[in-house]
Amino acid sequence: MSYAPDGSIEKVERQEADCRALAARLDWPISDQHIYVDNSKSAWKRDRKRPRWDAMLEAIDAGSIDAVIVYHGDRLIRQPWDLEKLIGTADMRGVRIASPSGTRDLDSPDDRFVLRIEAAQACRESDNISRRIQRKIKARAEEGRTQEGGRRPFGYGVPIAGRTRIRRDPETGEEQQVPVIDRNRVVEEEAAILREAAQRLLAGQSTAGVCRWMSGRCTTTEGGTWNSKALKALLTSPRVAGLVEHEGILYPAAWPEIIEREVWVDLAAHFEHSSALHPYQGRRREYLLSGIAECPSGHGLRQKPTGGRNRRQSRLYYCAVPECETKVGRNLQHLDLYVTGAVLALLNDPAFREEVYADDGADQVGAEIAKLERRKASTLRQLEQLAEDEDLDPAVLAVSVASYDKKIAVLRAQMGLSARRRLVMRMLGVDLETWRAEPVDIRSATVEALFRVVVRPTAWRGPGFDRGAVDLLRKRLD
Repeated sequence: MSYAPDGSIEKVERQEADCRALAARLDWPISDQHIYVDNSKSAWKRDRKRPRWDAMLEAIDAGSIDAVIVYHGDRLIRQPWDLEKLIGTADMRGVRIASPSGTRDLDSPDDRFVLRIEAAQACRESDNISRRIQRKIKARAEEGRTQEGGRRPFGYGVPIAGRTRIRRDPETGEEQQVPVIDRNRVVEEEAAILREAAQRLLAGQSTAGVCRWMSGRCTTTEGGTWNSKALKALLTSPRVAGLVEHEGILYPAAWPEIIEREVWVDLAAHFEHSSALHPYQGRRREYLLSGIAECPSGHGLRQKPTGGRNRRQSRLYYCAVPECETKVGRNLQHLDLYVTGAVLALLNDPAFREEVYADDGADQVGAEIAKLERRKASTLRQLEQLAEDEDLDPAVLAVSVASYDKKIAVLRAQMGLSARRRLVMRMLGVDLETWRAEPVDIRSATVEALFRVVVRPTAWRGPGFDRGAVDLLRKRLD
């Protein structure tokens, strides 16, 4: 069977029954250990692995079998090199191939000639089918539609009253009646969650923090909890912005947007910038300065319990790089309190507030990118019309496209800074009680946006805290 998305073997079982009946008519004995089934694995894809096909060739090469029965030739081979591989393996072994359409002898030059013609015809038919399918997919994209099937996209899919369909449970095989859903209609409860998740990300909350927040309010369409990979794929998908993508081109979709396109562009740039800054996000954040505070050599500090004879449960930040010569270690609670005090003092400084608001063009960056993208798309459409319009200068249009790409790249590079500025603006004037009520990832992101925290070795002994051995280096917001 060429395609069985639900793993069904019903059709393959019918094919096997027909082949067994043919074997009985030909009086060919069958060994049950030589039944080869590659269900849902197409014979025409070049890169598709067919483990049972390979096992059959090994059995022919070992002399375990001397004939092959297949329901139809295109179930066995659809590419000429597969036939040549079969012929090479069966060379001079007198292997025969039988199907309801006839019997061939791989040892006969005439039969080899006919099989090669049939394989070429099957290959051509596969190519024709592929071409028609691709053209249909493109036509659907131009109409703002996508392929039906698959799981329901989060945020879309309202049941249609009075319409149901039969669904077979892949595990039990039982048939169930399930409602037919309209994938072009928005599920308002889920859409509201997506919009708030987008705003939280752009305000500076970590992806992991947003996933935990979403998991506390809903599940995925498969009933699972949210993770960073699923959330990123969902928020950067063209669907949520009311778009359909095909071969790199975006078309207006037949369904409404959940997230405004300017915000969608902001999100894509945010994730891109975040991936560049933090290639590995690590485990769930529990401590304020893990990976943010650093030793003089630039290594991020980690945390661990101090231990000791009294088995105290206090913890410390330390440099975990064995080759580092600084051997920095600092009491976790003391360092957190010191840095928190410096952050709150800065966020409540009137002069700093004026600095933050002095050049606030962040919210306009996404809109400017969307505007440039629209102009670029218009220019590309003009390029496609050059064959019919002699008044357009292709050189001018090509330069124009390159200019748009350059401007868009510059604006995208600013998106990370825009998100950081939005976070700082949100935290301005915060007091200690409100600060402690914020999730730890929000607090950590705020510290990282404002300061570079460098912890140097200290000769301080006994109680207290050596402020002189901690450098808080202010970062620029633009």
